Amino acid sequence: MIKKKMNVEEIYNITEKFRLAILDAKFDRRFHYRDRMSNFPSGCCDDASDLLAYYLMEKYNLYTEQGNGTYRDKNPYNNTNHAWLVLNRKIIIDITAAQFRFCGAFSKDIYVGKSFSFYQNLDGVKLVRNYDITKSERLWTDYQVIMSCMSGEF
Repeated sequence: MIKKKMNVEEIYNITEKFRLAILDAKFDRRFHYRDRMSNFPSGCCDDASDLLAYYLMEKYNLYTEQGNGTYRDKNPYNNTNHAWLVLNRKIIIDITAAQFRFCGAFSKDIYVGKSFSFYQNLDGVKLVRNYDITKSERLWTDYQVIMSCMSGEF
């Protein structure tokens, strides 16, 4: 377990590696077709955040909280709940930012950095504890699938 202080670029690289493992699992159809992770990054931001939070805690000793809020704009079809991670109450780690490219908030698939207008304008924002994925057979199975993709086991 790594205990050193990490900068934003290092956290971004870790998050990107985790995201690529999720995509490998998705495209190899390793997630059950009814599992929310099979639609990554859409509709699974809370699960993806919980999975990443566990990984960051276990492998890098980084403890995060989960941010939750609702995106709204003038198009009612764009109203959706969103979840992301917050490190030390100041660094946003959003592994599913790609699903909000339509609103022009993000130029990359993930976001790691300080809060900005996108997060500040979400409705009902709150910070909650991350879910313990070891208590859910589905999430724990998803985590094992992701880990096997990260280590190259197929």
